[in-house]
Amino acid sequence: MGRALIDGAKTTKVLNAAQAANVDATHITVISQLEGLPGTAGIEDLFSTKDYLWLHNRATSPSTRQT
Repeated sequence: MGRALIDGAKTTKVLNAAQAANVDATHITVISQLEGLPGTAGIEDLFSTKDYLWLHNRATSPSTRQT
């Protein structure tokens, strides 16, 4: 079984859905619960500003979108 990385502090609905689907809670990592990060941490907090912006720009660039 795979693993899930959840962004954001408000994860109750996602965690409840996972529990209802019998997903093992140890397979879910909530970014805001990682040691050394604030309770409001999101995906962008895992990267340097430069790296996050590079990833964001690559993901949203019209030249990388598939039609």
